[in-house]
Amino acid sequence: MLKFYGIKNCNSVKKAMDYLNSKQVEFEFLDIKKLDEETLKFWLSKRSILELVNTAGMSARKLGLNKEKLQNLNQDEIKVMILQNLTLIKRPLIVKDGEVFIAKEYESF
Repeated sequence: MLKFYGIKNCNSVKKAMDYLNSKQVEFEFLDIKKLDEETLKFWLSKRSILELVNTAGMSARKLGLNKEKLQNLNQDEIKVMILQNLTLIKRPLIVKDGEVFIAKEYESF
C-alpha cells in the first residue's frame, strides 16, 4: 500500500487523493506535519534536496530560501530546517515500493 504524505487542506493534496481514489489506488494518508527524522533521512537518500523542497512556496519565501541558498546548506542544516518548517516539503509525497514520488508524479500510478 502507498504511504501518502500531505496536509489535508492543501489543494494539491486533495487533487492527488481524488485522482488516486478515482483509479481505486489504496493508500495510507499520513500528516506531513508529523514527520520524523528517520523518514526524512530516507526521503533524502532517494531524492535530492532540490526535488524535495518547494522553493517557490510561501514557507520558503518567508525564510528567504531559494535554490542557491538551499544548495549551500549541509545535510544536517537541511534536516533541521525541514523538521522545523515541514511545509517546505513539496506535496504530495508518496512512498511506493521503496521509491519516493513527489508532486504530480502520482499520475504514473
